[in-house]
Amino acid sequence: MEIHVAFSSDENYAPFLATAIISIIENCESDVNLKFHIVSVGISLSSQHKIEEMIVSKKAECFIYDFNNSKDLVGGFIFEVAQINKYARLYLSKLLPDKIEKVIYLDCDVLVLGSFGDLWKINLEKYFFAGVPDVVTINHKSSIDIPLNSKYFNSGMLVMNLKKFREENSLVKVEEFMKTYINRKRKYGNDQAVINALFYNDFYALPPKYNCITPFYLMKREQIEKLYGMKLFYSDEELQDAIDNPILVHLTPSFITRPWVKGSTHPMTNKYLSYLIKTPWKDFKLIDDNRKLKIKLVAFLFKILPFDVFYFITKINK
Repeated sequence: MEIHVAFSSDENYAPFLATAIISIIENCESDVNLKFHIVSVGISLSSQHKIEEMIVSKKAECFIYDFNNSKDLVGGFIFEVAQINKYARLYLSKLLPDKIEKVIYLDCDVLVLGSFGDLWKINLEKYFFAGVPDVVTINHKSSIDIPLNSKYFNSGMLVMNLKKFREENSLVKVEEFMKTYINRKRKYGNDQAVINALFYNDFYALPPKYNCITPFYLMKREQIEKLYGMKLFYSDEELQDAIDNPILVHLTPSFITRPWVKGSTHPMTNKYLSYLIKTPWKDFKLIDDNRKLKIKLVAFLFKILPFDVFYFITKINK
C-alpha cells in the first residue's frame, strides 16, 4: 500500500517537521510505501538535505516543493498574502502531481503514535476532506457565517481529496473567499477558517484519536464544553480512547507549553523528545518560554485554581 503524507514548513519548524516524520515512519506497517511531500516556505537547503537523507535512510521517499518558486504552477494571488506558509496547504492540488488523488496533510506540531493504514482506506469519494471536529469558541463559527450547531474541523490533520478538489476547480472558490477574508482586522484562524467556511459540510468526521489535541489531556468533557461554550461531537468513550490510544497527538498550545519548550509539562513531552533525538536535530536545545505575560498568567491560574473558580475569573474578565 502506498500512502502519501504532506507537510508545509519554514526553517523554524524544521526540527519539529523531522520529528513528526520519524514518528510516522516508526509506527508504519512494513508493507506500506510512505511518500512524503514537503512544501518548503523558506526551509534552508541544509535542513532540506538532512530531512531527505533521514527519510531515504528509512526506505521511504521524499519530494520537496519550493513554494516561493512555484508561482507559475499555483498562480500569483497567494504571493500577495502575508504569512503564506499558513495557506500553502490549500495549494496541494496544484503542487502535487495529478496522479496523486489524495494525501494526508499534517501540521508540523504533531506526534504520530499509530498506523495510518485504516485512515488511508477511508472512502472519501463524496467528501473534500476527512478530519476531526475541533474545540473552538462560538466566535470561530460566527466569524465565517457557518451554523453554530455545525462541526468546525481542525486543519492540523486532514485527509484531502485532491481528485475532487481538481475536478470541481475548488481553488477558485478558495481564492475568492480569501480575497476578502485576509483583509479582515480580526481573524479566528487562517487557512483553517477558510477551509471551514467553504467546506464544513463536506467533511468525513473522524474520531478524536486521529487528532488528539491538548485540551483533551487537561480537562474533562464537561469542562471543555463549559469553557469553550460548545458541545463536543464525540462520545466519552471516543475521547478516552483518544487519550489512551492516540493515532496522532496534536501539540496545540492550551494552558501548557509544547514539549520543545523548557519545563514543558505536556504529558507527551518525554515521548516527543524520544523521537526528536532520532532526527538530525538530536542536539536540539529546548527553547525558552516566550509566551506573552498575560498568557502565562492565565496558564498559571488554570494550574493552581479549581476549574470552576478559574472559569468564573475568566468570564468576569471578558
